[in-house]
Amino acid sequence: MIIDLVNQGLLAQGFNKEFESQSTGYYVRSKGSAIRFAALHKLDELLSPSELNAVINQSAPESFLTDPAFKKNCDLICIHHLDKLAEFKTHEDRIFEIEEDPHFYKKYVLYYSDTEVEALKGLTFSDLKDVISDKAKFDSYKEDPLAATQYSAAAKIFIKLPFLELQTTKIDLVPLSLQIAEAVAELNIADLYELIQSSGANSEDLIKEIISNELANS
Repeated sequence: MIIDLVNQGLLAQGFNKEFESQSTGYYVRSKGSAIRFAALHKLDELLSPSELNAVINQSAPESFLTDPAFKKNCDLICIHHLDKLAEFKTHEDRIFEIEEDPHFYKKYVLYYSDTEVEALKGLTFSDLKDVISDKAKFDSYKEDPLAATQYSAAAKIFIKLPFLELQTTKIDLVPLSLQIAEAVAELNIADLYELIQSSGANSEDLIKEIISNELANS
């Protein structure tokens, strides 16, 4: 499920799957003279970095191994299942050890739980981007970021795999002066705002003026 969503994300960004072993898919993307590789690996158990590098190297196609760009520019995405997210604390050091290993590949470990799989059931990669752009879902996520929800599961994919691109939405920006004017009117602080604008004093003198103004009005 999670592997399929990441696979869709790679294909959506112009990667082509060139080869697949029992546990690893190998991808390549060419843009002019720029070549980028990716390996999507189902990590059933947390190996040491050197063991993981050996596994990926041994099953990589010859066309990848002989390309100098493969070792220099390849993302290794490891998908690891946890029964419950609470298990992460037990495996945290080993996961970070993999991600921080500098040899051969830039490594990412995307861990997930059964609850998160359930939350993402039936969604496509395109749906994930819509979920991330949903402000109502984001507001709910802010209220309880530790809850395993559709938004938290989708957000983790994009946070853990920052090379996956989100669509950008173009908006017409309202001039800052108009935004300030509206906020001043809404808060009914026109006198205070005018005082701040007209004051050329430093912060201490400004505070004194504000206090003096408030005392005069009381």
